[in-house]
Amino acid sequence: MITEIHCHTCGGRITDPTLVSYRLADGAVVAAVPRTGLCSCALAIVYGPPAGYLSSPGFPRPIIPS
Repeated sequence: MITEIHCHTCGGRITDPTLVSYRLADGAVVAAVPRTGLCSCALAIVYGPPAGYLSSPGFPRPIIPS
């Protein structure tokens, strides 16, 4: 299953995930509405951890019952 990644700045589809800047969002950030066109940003921004990361500094750790 292939998942599309969209830039949170312009809403465009990201074709090269190596050019993505993953960041923590603050309360004032509003992500752009995803669109079918390609991302036109020099550096695409995605708020949240990169795909495959289970944890990242600054993100709350999940509570796993033992």
